[in-house]
Amino acid sequence: MKVSAMTYLTLAMIVAFISGCSSLTSKVAHGGFVNFDRTEISKLNRWQIKGKLGFKSTDQGGSASIDWLQDNNNYKITLSGPLSFGRAVVTGNHQIANIQRGGTTTTHHPKKLAIQLIGLPLSMESLSFWIRALPAKDIRPSKNIVTNPDGSLASFEQHGWQLSFSNYRSTDRGYLPQKIIGQRGEQSFKLLISQWMFPDT
Repeated sequence: MKVSAMTYLTLAMIVAFISGCSSLTSKVAHGGFVNFDRTEISKLNRWQIKGKLGFKSTDQGGSASIDWLQDNNNYKITLSGPLSFGRAVVTGNHQIANIQRGGTTTTHHPKKLAIQLIGLPLSMESLSFWIRALPAKDIRPSKNIVTNPDGSLASFEQHGWQLSFSNYRSTDRGYLPQKIIGQRGEQSFKLLISQWMFPDT
């Protein structure tokens, strides 16, 4: 039985249409992303977030509005709200940090900064990675890593903190979380990001 050239062309078009539909389904299945590009997110070194930070330590708890501007290794973090100290502006890098409260400025080691502010043993450098849903780059590797179908991280453990990431959204610079929860025994924090911004360099 002979098959005409027109029949071959029709069959080819049907196959192409079906393949295209299948490809489209895979792309929209996870909000427009086939794979989470962790390499590109790790290159994101200038960003700004605004949102709410809730925390609970062994002897205190509270919440605050947070505005965090990261420029490579330098950061400026503004905390304000129902805190015991009212409002604080933190500027620093991986070597030194200054806390300005009212007319007073104090200097701290970055690893002790969060202890001074909210009573939690958090490293600012590690937190700058966790905000992007990335393990911190240090001598303590992450473990118990769980990924979502699109390749983004759902949770992992590092520095004794069990971390989870959710409410991912598309931004101009990639696929980034809007909700980050950390748990370490009786200590915890929750960061709800309302805005991701990328100031021009």
